[in-house]
Amino acid sequence: MSFDFGPERFERRDLIVLETGIGRLGVEPDKEALFKFLTFHDLLLEANSNINLTKVIGWSDVVQRHYLDSLSVILAAPSLHEGKDIILDVGSGFGMPGFPLNLIFPGNNFFLLESTKKKLTFMDSVIQRMSLSNIETVLGRAEDLAKKECHRENYSLVVSRAVATLPVLLELTLPFCRIGGMVVAMKGGGVGLEISRSTRALKLLGGEIDKVVDVGERLPCSEGQLVVIRKVSETPLSFPRKAGIPKKRPLLN
Repeated sequence: MSFDFGPERFERRDLIVLETGIGRLGVEPDKEALFKFLTFHDLLLEANSNINLTKVIGWSDVVQRHYLDSLSVILAAPSLHEGKDIILDVGSGFGMPGFPLNLIFPGNNFFLLESTKKKLTFMDSVIQRMSLSNIETVLGRAEDLAKKECHRENYSLVVSRAVATLPVLLELTLPFCRIGGMVVAMKGGGVGLEISRSTRALKLLGGEIDKVVDVGERLPCSEGQLVVIRKVSETPLSFPRKAGIPKKRPLLN
């Protein structure tokens, strides 16, 4: 597969919405980074014709619902600008938010955790074919990998997008986060109830709600909210519980 980076390509698929949206997030992307989104999109379309990675495939829809939504993490984690974070994307799927963040902030180190082999195979192909640096995939379930020394409390930033309700998600993410680091839970609108039901989970797992960022203030088309959780104390070794248990028996108040 060949990739055309000429000006006619720029005109055929409008990059203005992407560039404008990124600008609204306080980032000024270079043209090379923008063109890389076109390349990623080509690879997504190619793979999606064989395996079901996403139902949202039209360029303008993907820009709004996947690429800009993923990049909204910068509103919660301005440290991404510094290029020093070690980032774990839990339940990355086909690479959201990991790939967009890597394309714009390549100086950070990214690890994309996914339990579905076909999705991980797609992500590995993207990394190889786009020659991306500082990014790799991790195959497995969060409940199992969080018990391993090489992953436990190893990451300065843990992100997750639409994986589970907040009490469940806290158990799947906080064990990976180092003390002083943070978890960013990417949610839709109306997270108040989920937060109110997470007091027990936060206390048991060593987290503390820092703030909730309303993405719509920067991206008017978005209803997203970012729940920012600070890791304030060590997570007991008994967490996370065995695979499937956090979802079946969440740590509710």
